[in-house]
Amino acid sequence: MKRHGKLKQIAAYLKSNKIAAVILMVFVFIYLINSDIFLNIMSKKISLKNTAIAKLNGRINTIKKSTGSLSAEKRGLINIENQIKILRIKLKNAEIMLPKTFMISNLIKNISLNKPAENFSIENINFGTPAKYDSVTELPINISITGGFNKTVKFIKNVNSMKRIFTIDYVSIKASKKSFPDIKADIKGYVFAMDG
Repeated sequence: MKRHGKLKQIAAYLKSNKIAAVILMVFVFIYLINSDIFLNIMSKKISLKNTAIAKLNGRINTIKKSTGSLSAEKRGLINIENQIKILRIKLKNAEIMLPKTFMISNLIKNISLNKPAENFSIENINFGTPAKYDSVTELPINISITGGFNKTVKFIKNVNSMKRIFTIDYVSIKASKKSFPDIKADIKGYVFAMDG
């Protein structure tokens, strides 16, 4: 009741005293303008902070992506390094398999050791003209053999897997005129030697 009465007194006072009402309205107007300006400034600051946070998030994502790609590149480089080590070992082994000269007598002996024991003969071993490539010399070789089919295949596999590098270019097979059902095969390939 007391509050209601006081409010009535203030309303009556403002009705009778218009200057006080105008001053009060001016204060209210100033308050509203100030609060509006304050809210605008705050919203601008908040939007600027949000923009800055978004930029920082973008930078963080970029850094994450670059570090992820860097670690992938690092793993790739480690793999390449391991592959190089393996290739170096293979190269050393290949160099062992490439003697300084062709050592023809040893080569013929190794080829002969791969021949099956029975019903098989090496009829001919011919060497062509050597050709040089960088630090390696290539010697063409033709081997003529006669024997059963299975023994011929076994001989070709054995020659192809000798310690000495021997590449088979092609094999021609036909029926043997001397001993049926044996076959005659001509093997053409290459052996290699290191220069120097």
